[in-house]
Amino acid sequence: MPRINGGEMLVRALEREGVHEIFTLHGGHLDAIFKACLEHNLRVIDTRHEQAAAHMADGWARTTGRPGVAMVTAGPGVTDAVTGVANAYLDATPMILIGGRSPLLDDELLPLQGGIDQVALMRPITKWARSVTHTERIPEYVAMAFRQAVSGRPGPVFLELPIDVLFARVEEEKVAFPENYRPKSPAGPSREALAQALQWLSEAERPAVLAGGGVWFAQAINELREFAELTHTPVMANAKARGAISEDHPLCFGAFGAIHPAAHARRGNKSADLVFLLGTRIGLATGGRNSLIPADARVIQVDIEPEEIGRGRSIELGIVADCGEFLRQAIAASRKMKFAGHEAWIEQLATMRAAQRGKWDEAIKTESPIHPARMAREVVQALEPDAIIAADGGETASWIANAFKARQPGASSATAISDVSVSAYHSPWRPRSPIRKGKLCALSATARSGSTSRSSIPR
Repeated sequence: MPRINGGEMLVRALEREGVHEIFTLHGGHLDAIFKACLEHNLRVIDTRHEQAAAHMADGWARTTGRPGVAMVTAGPGVTDAVTGVANAYLDATPMILIGGRSPLLDDELLPLQGGIDQVALMRPITKWARSVTHTERIPEYVAMAFRQAVSGRPGPVFLELPIDVLFARVEEEKVAFPENYRPKSPAGPSREALAQALQWLSEAERPAVLAGGGVWFAQAINELREFAELTHTPVMANAKARGAISEDHPLCFGAFGAIHPAAHARRGNKSADLVFLLGTRIGLATGGRNSLIPADARVIQVDIEPEEIGRGRSIELGIVADCGEFLRQAIAASRKMKFAGHEAWIEQLATMRAAQRGKWDEAIKTESPIHPARMAREVVQALEPDAIIAADGGETASWIANAFKARQPGASSATAISDVSVSAYHSPWRPRSPIRKGKLCALSATARSGSTSRSSIPR
């Protein structure tokens, strides 16, 4: 009767989740997994530091909308991955970190790369952290890890595999691979809440949708565009959702700042009177204590996590729902209603956008020293239309955001406003067919000196 080890079980379980690549740095505690990856043709993307592997899994999720998988060895491998995991946790990005561990049999015997309670280390910065103690349960724990990473608000999870558990062999027929362990349909809005939201939208003169990662990770890109077109509602997006509607689309107006009341007041205009928050949290991205959401606007917040409703400000209507399911139901209901064209409001936003894009035209003409606006525009002009751009911290992200047009989702990967990312943001390259061909452009800056570097990585 055939017997298989934990590495074989893990790789089979990853394949069942649609995983075709992992980001890693080799360590002997993981050899059973690497051997199985080779036999199953699962792509191993080797890094030079575990920190990079964790950041790349985070970047993969941001770019594809699917969980990224990183794998690190015991002890220092796990501790090196902490910053990448913490970044994903703070920015609600789904990723799975698989960590090696010293043998259970050698606990308290000072084993190689042992002595650290890795699960306790990871618990505060993950949605879920567990250690597997029985080899035949590895597929079950992998299923749990993915369910936790993508259910509700996404986030990172940690799965620890002791080397004696991983290398042990068990009879294949005793190993069960879970099936049907996720909800078939996501949570949707109540009938009353949906009706109220659409009624307010039909009454609004200057509505706006602020879309965030909840739309992207719900795979609701097409639904967002259809909803905006049906209701003639302008859309703004944060870094995770940029490109959800192409920034060439007449209803897409870039970042959340497009509705900042002060900017409109300077022109003698009023800003939005109704704001839809779709899968985006209230915080620095929405202006912090000096909120860019007009104080007199009605606010409708749709979020999968109840505790996010009303963070930092009053919300006229809070709806706990998956953004994709909310949009699908909203589209069906909107087809039976009539909405104003909002032509004057759209023209007002378009005028402001044109002024913003032309703000640095004179600076761009400067030959020496090179102005950051010129640097950003020339980099963007050199990119292919389907390029993915990763902007580091400092001021680089701001200059690139002004110059770059995101035409598809996942095209813009900037470090999160609330993150703990290190100065270099790591993104994966040459992904398989679900992602576009082209190039990844990575830009970084030293915030103090303002110096900027650029690398273009074939994909």
